[in-house]
Amino acid sequence: MQQDIINYIAEICHQQGIEKAIISPGSRNAPLTLAFARHPKIQCFSISDERSAAFIGVGMAQAERNPVALICTSGSASLNYAPAVAEAYFQEIPLVVITADRPPEWIDQWDGQTIRQENIYGKHVKNSYNIAADLSHPDAQWQTYRIINEAVFESKNGINGPVHINIPFREPFYPEQTKNWNYDSNVKIIKSVIGEKCLTKSQIEKLQQELKSKEKIAFLLGQDDYHKDFLDALNQVSKKLNIPVFADIISNGYQLNNAINLPDSICMKMLKDSKEEEIPDLIISFGKSIISKNLKLFLRKNVKEQWQVRAHHAFIADPFQALTGQVETEPTAFLEHINKSSSAEFLKLWQDKNLQAESKTQSFLANQAFSEFSALQELMKNLPAGSHLHLANSLSVRYANFIGLKSQRDIKVWANRGTSGIDGSTSTAVGHAISHPDQSHFLITGDVAFFYDRNAFWHKYPYPNLKIILLNNHGGSIFRMIKGPKEQAELEEFFETEQRLEAKSLCSEFGIAHFSAHNLESFNTIRDKFVHYPHSAIIEIKTDSKTNQKIFEDFKNQLIS
Repeated sequence: MQQDIINYIAEICHQQGIEKAIISPGSRNAPLTLAFARHPKIQCFSISDERSAAFIGVGMAQAERNPVALICTSGSASLNYAPAVAEAYFQEIPLVVITADRPPEWIDQWDGQTIRQENIYGKHVKNSYNIAADLSHPDAQWQTYRIINEAVFESKNGINGPVHINIPFREPFYPEQTKNWNYDSNVKIIKSVIGEKCLTKSQIEKLQQELKSKEKIAFLLGQDDYHKDFLDALNQVSKKLNIPVFADIISNGYQLNNAINLPDSICMKMLKDSKEEEIPDLIISFGKSIISKNLKLFLRKNVKEQWQVRAHHAFIADPFQALTGQVETEPTAFLEHINKSSSAEFLKLWQDKNLQAESKTQSFLANQAFSEFSALQELMKNLPAGSHLHLANSLSVRYANFIGLKSQRDIKVWANRGTSGIDGSTSTAVGHAISHPDQSHFLITGDVAFFYDRNAFWHKYPYPNLKIILLNNHGGSIFRMIKGPKEQAELEEFFETEQRLEAKSLCSEFGIAHFSAHNLESFNTIRDKFVHYPHSAIIEIKTDSKTNQKIFEDFKNQLIS
C-alpha cells in the first residue's frame, strides 16, 4: 500500500476538522502513525494502553466539542477501545476510530494479532467502514477518500457519536528513509452544509393548543453539553412562566433561577407519599439520562405525559413510561413557542421542598463524625469558581448529587453516564485536563474506579491542572448501601471488591503530590492547601466503609422523616 494514500487520509481528517489524534504504539498501524504524527496541523498523543487511550480521547472530544481520532494496531487492541466507544455512543461524543487490520486472506488462519475486526463495535457506532486491502487502482483510492470524508462527517452530523474505519495493511509497513513525505491539500474533500430543524406554523399551533390544558408543567434537564444560549433561554422562559426545572448535578442546570437541584433527596419521601398537587401534568424534557433514581421512580410512578425535545432522535427513549410526544427541533427555538404559564403554587411547592432538602443536608452533615460524605461536602463547597468537576461512577456521583452545587459558582460537571461504567472515569478527566491546560479540573472518585484506571497516568503528557479527590474505604462501599447485596453472606468477598491499596506509591511513581486525611483534624489542616496546590495532586480520604454506610443510611432516614 502506498504511504501517500495513507497520508491523504490524514489530510482529509485535518480538512474535515480533526485537530487531535490519540495513537497507541504498534507495528501494523505504522503507516497511520507516521501519516498522523508527521502532519503539521494534527496534534498527536502516544498512549500505550488502548482502553485508557480511548477514554482520554473521549475527554478531549468532550472538551473540544470536536471529533478526536483514535488509532491502534490490529487484534485485541481494537477490542480494548470498546468500553470508551460504547460510552461515546450513548453520550453522543464524536470519535473517529481507525483500526489497522490484517489483510482479509489471513483472517481465521491462526495468524498473530488477527481477529474479526470488521463491524467489531456492532451497534455502538454510528457507522462502520472497511477500506480495501489493495489501493493500487484509482477507483479504490477514490472510494477510500470518499469513505474518510463520510466517516468524519458522520461523527458530527445530526447526533454526534463514534464511527469506525478498519484498514487492512500488507507488509512492508515502513517507508524507506529517502522517501519524500507528501500531503496533498487538493485531495478530494466533500463539504457539508447542515441546516437547523424548525417546526412549521401548524405544528407550533398544535403544541400550544395541547399546552392549554396543562396547569402544572415542569422542565427536566438530562445530561448534555448544553450551550449557554439554550440555558439562558430556558432560564428566561422558566422564570416568565413559573416552570420548575428538575436539574440534578449532571445536567449543569443548578444555576438556573427555578432549578430544583436536589430532586433525588426530595423524591425519596414522595415515593411513599405523593400528593396530587406535587405531580406535574406534563414533563418537557431536554438532553439524555438523569442520575437521580428517586426522581426517575417518582416520575415513572406518577406522571402521565412527557415530551422529549431534541434536534435529532436516534431512538425512542421512554425512561418514565410516560412519553407521549417526541419533538424534533432545535431546543432553543422550541422554547420561543412555549406560552403557557404553569401554576405559581406548583413552582413554590417544589422550591420549598428544595430549600428543605438543602437545609436538612447541611444540618445533618454539620453534626456528623468524619466520613467521606462530610469530607466531600466540604471540598465541593470550596471548589474554585470556574472549575470543571468530574464525577466517577458508583457512589461518587451519587454523593455529589445529594450534596448539590450552589448557584453562581460556574462549575461545569462531567460524568461518564453514557454506560455508567467505572472503567474510564480517570482517563476521561485526564483527557479534559490535557486538552484544556488553562482550566482547573477536579475529579471525585472511589478507590475501585481509581485503581482500576491507573493507566490514565501512564504517559508523558502534563496535567498540572488536575486534582483528584480519592475516597478510599478499601472496597466497593456502594454495595453496603443498596438493598440486596448488603443482605448477602458473600458481600465482603464478592461484591465489595476489598483491596488494601493506597495512592501514595502511585503518586510517587507518576510524580503527583499526595495528601492524606483520616480524621477531621488532618482533613482541616490540608484541605485548602490541596484545593489551591499549583500542580497535580491527590487527596486521599481514608475512612471505614461500615461507618460510611451508617452515616449515609442515617442521612436518607432524615430525608424521609
